[in-house]
Amino acid sequence: MASIMNNIMIASFILWALYTECLSVRFKVSSIPSVSVALGSDVVLPCTLTPEKNGEEMEIRWFKKIYQPYAHLYMNGKDDYTAQMPQFANRTELLKENITRGIFPLKIHKVTAQDSGEYHCYVESSHHHSMAAVQLQVTAVGTVPVISSITDGAVSCESRDWHPKPSLSWTDNEGNKINSSMMKVLRDENNLYYIISIIQQPSASNITCTVSNSINHSNDSRQIRGLEHSQTSRNTHSRVYVIGAGIILIFFGCICFLLRSLGDLQRKYGDIWDKHGALQRKYKALLATQPKPANGTPHTEASYSPV
Repeated sequence: MASIMNNIMIASFILWALYTECLSVRFKVSSIPSVSVALGSDVVLPCTLTPEKNGEEMEIRWFKKIYQPYAHLYMNGKDDYTAQMPQFANRTELLKENITRGIFPLKIHKVTAQDSGEYHCYVESSHHHSMAAVQLQVTAVGTVPVISSITDGAVSCESRDWHPKPSLSWTDNEGNKINSSMMKVLRDENNLYYIISIIQQPSASNITCTVSNSINHSNDSRQIRGLEHSQTSRNTHSRVYVIGAGIILIFFGCICFLLRSLGDLQRKYGDIWDKHGALQRKYKALLATQPKPANGTPHTEASYSPV
């Protein structure tokens, strides 16, 4: 009976030792739910082991949707970039200052909109493996919304370079919502969003266009009457310029006509004067051929008055 009890005690001790050894090699990988960062900044994604363990001899793999290609890989005591996603080339760094304590966050330099998404920190040792996820949210505040009158009865509002996806709303000067007749949200080659909306011009004197997303917002307000007045003023100025140009052209036309008429008169007066000179010369020649009386004066008289 005693021998049986001894065997049971030995077996229990062995099982306890194996269980303790199993617990000693197990670990849990943890991170935080999400991290937000401004477009173009650097970001650090946390990853730690619980309990603390030396991670120098472990495989530490950061990846997004699929295991490979990866965002970053540390294996066999060094970084491995052979199958890294092209978008992360020369932009990732595994921080190893506290790797012996089981702390090895991933640093991403100059984040882009394409970097947004869920990241997985996968850690594997010779006896165990575990994984945690963290959401990276890249934010970008777009351009100030621009309100424009596109036709006599429609107004548009547009803004670009937003992330994440924005929404747009219209309100009048009393805060009442104005329904949009058209709304489009497009994504450009940099994964940033462009939004445009069109409404029928309301009767309110002032409207506000607000563009926002889950993190940021921006707005612009504009006086519709001011826009109409500006358009009317531009039209009035255009009419004034056209009328003024017409008057100037007519004035110069009249001057040209008068100068031409004066030239014609001068030519006609010159012709008359030439004829007058010729008649005078003929008259003198006629007097020279007349016989003189005894007292030295001609016997006949003639007179000429130029007409």
